Amino acid sequence: MNGLLSTSLSGLLAAQRALETTQHNIANVNTDGYSRERVELSTNSSVFTGHGYVGQGVNITNIARSYDQFINKQLTSSISASSDADRYYQLATSVDNIMADASTGIAPVMDRFFNALSSVSSDPSSVPARQVLLSEAGTLTQSFNTMNNRFEEIRTQNNNDIASKINEVNSLAASIADLNQQISANLGKSQGLKQPNDLLDKQDALLSKLAEIVNITVIPQDNGSSSVFIGSGQALVLGNGAATFTTSQSQMDPNKIEIGIKAANGTINITNQINGGSLGGALRFRDEVLDPAQQKLGQVAAGLAMEVNAVHKNGFDLNGVAGVDLFNFAGTDVPVAQNPLNGGDAVVTASFQDVNLNPSAAGNLDFSDFKLTYVNAGGGVDYTLTRLRDNQVINLTATDTVPATGVFTLSFAATQPANIDMTALPGIDMKVDRSGTKTISVGDEFVIRPTYSAAQNISVNITDPRKIAAATNIEVDPVTKQPIQKLDAANNPVVDALGNPVYVTVNGPMPGDNRNALLLAGLKDKMGMLGGRASFSDAYGQIVSGVGTLTRAGQLSSSAQETLLNQAKGARESLAGVNLDEEAANLIKFQQAYQAAAQSVAIARSTFDTLIGAIK
Repeated sequence: MNGLLSTSLSGLLAAQRALETTQHNIANVNTDGYSRERVELSTNSSVFTGHGYVGQGVNITNIARSYDQFINKQLTSSISASSDADRYYQLATSVDNIMADASTGIAPVMDRFFNALSSVSSDPSSVPARQVLLSEAGTLTQSFNTMNNRFEEIRTQNNNDIASKINEVNSLAASIADLNQQISANLGKSQGLKQPNDLLDKQDALLSKLAEIVNITVIPQDNGSSSVFIGSGQALVLGNGAATFTTSQSQMDPNKIEIGIKAANGTINITNQINGGSLGGALRFRDEVLDPAQQKLGQVAAGLAMEVNAVHKNGFDLNGVAGVDLFNFAGTDVPVAQNPLNGGDAVVTASFQDVNLNPSAAGNLDFSDFKLTYVNAGGGVDYTLTRLRDNQVINLTATDTVPATGVFTLSFAATQPANIDMTALPGIDMKVDRSGTKTISVGDEFVIRPTYSAAQNISVNITDPRKIAAATNIEVDPVTKQPIQKLDAANNPVVDALGNPVYVTVNGPMPGDNRNALLLAGLKDKMGMLGGRASFSDAYGQIVSGVGTLTRAGQLSSSAQETLLNQAKGARESLAGVNLDEEAANLIKFQQAYQAAAQSVAIARSTFDTLIGAIK
């Protein structure tokens, strides 16, 4: 009699738990990250009687969630990759839109500037034509300034976003560590036999949110907790402890955000270890799109100013006065940052080379930043200059004898690394000031940024249209139309210290002379950029096309990763998602089971009452 009742009650309880679990599934159909649960049943041990083994009903062994470690790992990886590609594409599009926008693009403005130069060459004595030239020169410099400012706005926005993401990482890591503690405690209550499903779902949801920000590696532990690592194995969460990430300005570049992790002995820089997720996409955009675009824009601005200024200074204005720089870009000074950890206090300065002294200076100008390191390696190698965009190293030597000023000029060393492909300094001159008590130590570093801020600093140096140097004071043979070279007392041609011809000059104004204006207008088609392989328009066009190519690649990558993410989500949903039709069918099934079990209980009670009545 007892067996009939206990068997019926076990079935009643099993059906009740199955109904409760089904209702729980239905209630959480829209809960993000929820895994469908099911009641796992097993047969109670049978009892041997003389007639054989008699069943003792059903036992609830576990309430399990639908979970597959491989599918979940694939989903986490897909979330990280998709978030990375999507963020990269969004940010790259913002730069591409700026450069492709006709209202902010440089190419049409540059064409108008050279057209204005052509107009001056057609009528060099016309003050209105000269005024138009100054106006177009101002518009050109403003376009450079505006585009650079737009880049800086994007940089500021990206930096703020990076800082926000780091705060979110810290918050999620702390929450995951807290859940680890709760999961371990709940798992311990059942001696590791029953899992806290809802807590595990919350943990998976937090891990998915974390994967949206940065690529993670999750390693489950025996106590139910999960250890989380990022990058190349940097621990983020271990047990109930979470690391703290920080952001800071780069010591060598205040506009650059670096990511660190707090350790017992200070903060460790882990910027280069971050990959994947929206954070990795933001860093990748900065290094692959934003920095090169801004540096290349400055390369065009600096190259244009170097070439135009060199020709303009060789000419003469309407008053017969020698020309000055047409463009001003911070006095041609190149920004140099000193590593605060340097042992010495020597000062390094750099400046753009004069095209009149080095005709290929603009063509040699490289958009990359450079790191100058004092090595004192012997064999004529005093410094190394590392091109940071590809880590190519150039060996430099300082002046052999100590100058009276204590300022050493750096130049190519005789010995160079085997992989060097440069034959000249990158359009800049570098000097090391060790005057007075200034010293320099082996390992001291300086970062030189030739083109980074050139587009921001360029401006027009002339306000008076009469000072445009359209003329030249060189005497021309009326028959051959060639410049007349000076002759010495012995009627030999005169040359300067560099071997260049010295020509006969005319004193006073030459208002109708357009020879220097023609040279200035001719710079439009001069292949003076990118090693002598491109004009100014070509160089700018390569920036636009380069950004466009990267943006298009980002779009394709984003679409592909979105497809893979949807497939991963579909795989998880097919396994762990709640199907309302299926759950509705389960409700009917378990309801009928519950009713049948309840009827069995009623029959057991009726039988028991009959038995009691017979005994009476």
